Amino acid sequence: SAVLTVSDEPSWTTSAGSLGTFAAASNVGTITIAATNATSFAITSGSLPGGLSLNTGVGSATITGTESGATSPTTYNFTVTATDAEGQTAARAFSISITVGQENSMRFDP
Repeated sequence: SAVLTVSDEPSWTTSAGSLGTFAAASNVGTITIAATNATSFAITSGSLPGGLSLNTGVGSATITGTESGATSPTTYNFTVTATDAEGQTAARAFSISITVGQENSMRFDP
């Protein structure tokens, strides 16, 4: 007799939305996103800020790196899809905002 194993699709434990705001050219440290039952993660739409990468693992993934390339304040919107061992998927939308320092106003206060 055949045995049919049914597993739950990945279930996100990280809330959708902003993962933080960081200064241009700064190291973001380690941002962790997680989903139960997930065996891999991938960015399936949008993109991370330049210089950042998604490092996939079992149950969680991290975003690391030093931002590069932002010349104006920008919010990067992207979707990460978690996949389990059976190929079931669950997608979630996230964002990371990058700030850029203000130009010198040429004002002098003695």
